[in-house]
Amino acid sequence: MLESKALNWPTILFLTLSPIVALAGSIWWIASGSFHFLTLLLAVAMAFSTGLGITAGYHRYFAHRSFETIWPVRLLLLLFGGACFEGSAWEWCLDHRRHHRHIDEENDPYNIKKGFWHAHLLWLFTRPAMDSGQRHAPDLWRDPLVRFQHRLYLPLSLAVSFILPMAIAALWGDPWGGLFIAGALRLVVNQHFTFAINSVCHCLGRQTYSDAHSARDNWFTALLTYGEGYHNFHHEFPGDYRNGIRFYHWDPTKWMIRCLAGLKLAGNLNRVQTEVILLKKLALQEKKLAEKLAGQPRHVADFADRLLQSTKHQIHRAAEKLKELRAQYYTMTKQDHELAREKFREAKRQLRQALSEFQQTVALWESMARRLSKLMEVAGSASGGWTLPAEGRA
Repeated sequence: MLESKALNWPTILFLTLSPIVALAGSIWWIASGSFHFLTLLLAVAMAFSTGLGITAGYHRYFAHRSFETIWPVRLLLLLFGGACFEGSAWEWCLDHRRHHRHIDEENDPYNIKKGFWHAHLLWLFTRPAMDSGQRHAPDLWRDPLVRFQHRLYLPLSLAVSFILPMAIAALWGDPWGGLFIAGALRLVVNQHFTFAINSVCHCLGRQTYSDAHSARDNWFTALLTYGEGYHNFHHEFPGDYRNGIRFYHWDPTKWMIRCLAGLKLAGNLNRVQTEVILLKKLALQEKKLAEKLAGQPRHVADFADRLLQSTKHQIHRAAEKLKELRAQYYTMTKQDHELAREKFREAKRQLRQALSEFQQTVALWESMARRLSKLMEVAGSASGGWTLPAEGRA
């Protein structure tokens, strides 16, 4: 699949010259008195539409198949995603799937262990050539729209990225603003926002669900990347159509997919069950707490373990109950609701109650774990250690 890693001069020249053109053109646009507020709005609209073409299209649909959608939507996602000049969807997805399979390893195309700038940008300078997609990612190559975009990638991308904003801005007499602001400047900014996922989100942020890899959740990066910044979550649950799972998480890509589903333009949105996510988070917290307890006296570790185990058993019982009720609920949704309306409502109520109970037990465990962790931190700074409460003494 991969050939020698010679310097990729077209990519080097494009990524080097495009910021210069964008900056020079923007300065000229302002200095010449061509400034127009509608052009700025057009640039924002183009940034969102092309950025979502990458995040919802290239990433969550084509790379991970986290939802299904109709062909006109797929075509728009391919056209606007291509306008970010990050390669065709087929090329982009091959690299991204390799990243997930080999994260932090030699075969990871943007391996963060090779340095921040390698992950951010430099990996593209020696990006190996690829052969026919018929032998690689056959699920992608079977899609005629993917093949169409791959074969006509350059003219399609030039048309959407530059000619389209020029034509729109010409309606108010500012075609050069469309080219330099909504075209070139928007392109450079969006590209580096995307690159930040490979660099910033593997260096800075929280490892909420796993510390087995370098991916991190970074809320600030999510603001710039249309919701892609919750990267630790994504690497643990790559098939989920969401990256930000909380209602307050900034994830426009998730909201767009939901809107498409509401309009019956998308379906089968893949969503990891709440208990699976929380149990993954719990396991990492338990691991970190065990590491802290390893340096404590035996009686302290035993006390902490006894304190947490009872709640942990409650969590697993609640998870099993939730799993059973969820299975019953989904079975009932396939039945005739007229014949089982009352049973259906009761099953739905029990499912919600079980989910609430599960979340409460997890919250209780997390609260006790935090308190124990703080106690040990205080004990570590004190010379005499710490004394168990009366009920924890032998």
